[in-house]
Amino acid sequence: MNEAISVHGLTAGFGPVNILHRVDLSVAPGARIAVIGRNGVGKTTLLKTLMGLADVHEGTVKLFGQDITRLSPRDRAHAGLGYVPQTRDIFPSLTVEENLVAGLKGRPRGDVAEAYELFPRLRERRHNGGAQLSGGEQQMLTVARTLLGRPRVLLLDEPLEGLAPIICQELMKTLAGLARATGVAVLLVEQKVEDALRFAESAVVLERGEVVHRSDSATLAARTDLLERYVGVAGEGHA
Repeated sequence: MNEAISVHGLTAGFGPVNILHRVDLSVAPGARIAVIGRNGVGKTTLLKTLMGLADVHEGTVKLFGQDITRLSPRDRAHAGLGYVPQTRDIFPSLTVEENLVAGLKGRPRGDVAEAYELFPRLRERRHNGGAQLSGGEQQMLTVARTLLGRPRVLLLDEPLEGLAPIICQELMKTLAGLARATGVAVLLVEQKVEDALRFAESAVVLERGEVVHRSDSATLAARTDLLERYVGVAGEGHA
């Protein structure tokens, strides 16, 4: 199968310290997968490894069948990986529109209209400086700028952290619609388990750097025993 992104036998970390151990994972084009688990189990490290920001000691990372295990983060981005880190990665001294132009990667300036169609709130704020935006608006700007690079796979690290529920819903609804419309695959790391499972079609659970469970999201949402054991929540409504 031509997976959008796949990892096989992935052992990785930082320097000599391994945080991920023999991870196998694949994401099909257009699929939405959530990666959940307690803090410190390797979720962020997984995304950083996929983006080339951690050290691979064993295993492979492939993007649409191409081995990208040894490519630089820049080359991975050009190959189709888009990464939204935990930190809201904007230029606070630039306006919203200037931030978006920086994400065009040589495309015509008028193409920023794509971002405004996805996030109308940004059109309203287009002349505001990045530092003048709310936390939710900064997150929308970060995601929108990444999407202007037209990634084929989108890696999202805690995009809902600190956001009001209505903003969370707006952001997830937009991303789900984008995945359906364009075929972009989404790998989501998120501590808000209920929101993550509602957004994703399937989920994997990490524990001490290893995949300990994988299933469709509805099945995992019903497994309160697994959620309590590996995530520390008692199930739906308590994420």
